[in-house]
Amino acid sequence: MKYPFLIVVLFTLAGCESYLDEVSSKQLIQAQNVRTVQELEILSTGAYAGIARNVAFGGNALIIGETFGDLVAVNNTNYRNSPGRSSRVYTWTHREEDYGFQAEFLQWSTFGLTNANNVLEILRTGQIQTPNEPDPRRDIAQQRNRLEGEARFIRALCVFEQMRLLAYPWGHTTDNSHPGPIAAYNSLSDFGDLTYPRLSVRAAYDSVLTDLRLAERLLPENYDPARHLPDYQPRANRYAALALMARVYFQQDNVDSCLAVCNRLLGTGTGYRFPLATGNQMLASVFQRTGISPTTNSANRDEVIFELVNVAGRNVQTTNAAPIRTHYVLQSPYTPAQLANVNTLTSGPNLRMSQRFKTLANFDRARDLRYRTLIDTSSAATTATDWSSPNRLWFSRKWGVQGTTNLGPAQGVNTNVVLYRSAEFVLMRAEMNARKGNAAASLADLNAVRTRAGLAALTMGPANLLTEIRTEVVRELFTEGQRIHDLKRRREAVEPADRTASPNQADCAIAGCQPIPWNSRFTVFLIPQTVLDRNPLMVQND
Repeated sequence: MKYPFLIVVLFTLAGCESYLDEVSSKQLIQAQNVRTVQELEILSTGAYAGIARNVAFGGNALIIGETFGDLVAVNNTNYRNSPGRSSRVYTWTHREEDYGFQAEFLQWSTFGLTNANNVLEILRTGQIQTPNEPDPRRDIAQQRNRLEGEARFIRALCVFEQMRLLAYPWGHTTDNSHPGPIAAYNSLSDFGDLTYPRLSVRAAYDSVLTDLRLAERLLPENYDPARHLPDYQPRANRYAALALMARVYFQQDNVDSCLAVCNRLLGTGTGYRFPLATGNQMLASVFQRTGISPTTNSANRDEVIFELVNVAGRNVQTTNAAPIRTHYVLQSPYTPAQLANVNTLTSGPNLRMSQRFKTLANFDRARDLRYRTLIDTSSAATTATDWSSPNRLWFSRKWGVQGTTNLGPAQGVNTNVVLYRSAEFVLMRAEMNARKGNAAASLADLNAVRTRAGLAALTMGPANLLTEIRTEVVRELFTEGQRIHDLKRRREAVEPADRTASPNQADCAIAGCQPIPWNSRFTVFLIPQTVLDRNPLMVQND
């Protein structure tokens, strides 16, 4: 029997080359040494810790989904003038480099994927035996399904997100035979294991959905201290698998399947299984959570379905200077002199909300609690500066607010990162019902999100119901990483938006400052050269 190596601790990687070298390191623990449920829990925790890093799902994935799109704009000119990993995504020049934003994301999503594959391999071989174990939490027979479900969820998450960044979108070819993710589905023992082809997009979607269907059946509904070791408390349950499954069907634009899964996730009607937070408490209740709360993986549920739980001193996804913070958070106020010319700012967050966002969101600024509490609009040269002026700067407050001498959750430091919350799926279901002609059900979901935000309910299904829903999505989900994926799903071009206002239109020059087609090569990453060098069966995107 060939025993794969297990990556059970976090290590710092300089790039994909380092990751591939680490695979065969003699310092890694071999699979045959894992003999207890506790040791397998450690391996699962390692998988979550990998994807939670600030260069993976705890940061880069949230930023990439917005910088490719049209709702954010360059704020700090140093970000443009000294091109880095994410600014090249914004200017669509990211394909010119090998090591960058995508390589960081790939190395840590691969870390989580490898650990998940190793868990599945250990469970398959049956090498953990716990006969006569009186504690069900340490009995492999009692924990096997849950551990398999978690591993399948993590693998599905990593493969799906790799596919959204590396592959041309669903529908790019009529049969979706174009190359998909670079993910491996087996444990990696040596460099020989790195020789495998890219699955087609169709095959990769099928594999993700297979994993998630099994995860839905295998995972419990919540953490139970009598049945589970504490390691499981911050991790994924059945509803996290359903949330990801809904996103997968949504990305395929599969109306019937997406609707069915949203119903299993949310329950019927507007008494949602994961109730929406009170409008004026969204910031504190959803985006300023830290550590394990009473509703984390609990039967006592709130809006948050699944989050990357920060463990103070161990996770680094939102500490000071991490990507999500430096991109979005206004950490100190600007001086009047700085605001005299907002197009030459050399300090502050990398990105601000674009003029296009202001137009598309079309907030009721007197009533909408999202505008009033989740966006900082205070930065302007004078108090009289109009709300829509380019000289009134808008910053997302979802990932933190201005810093103090004692940084904490309110400043986006050591906070949890929410990946799935019910508002997204309420609006998703509203769209699916609208497209099915179920206007009453669609309107009920749309109004639940509107009234939570302080807006009046729409009393009858408007003729432009689908447009109303998609406007609400812009208002609700900004800077949560979904914008470019939604445009691709809808086969809608990406507008250059504020890029045209950059000096000499530098931010959109490579694409001619024209709208980018939904399946353009400009919104697809290249496969890093180090991966191509190691794997002779790997193919490059064109």
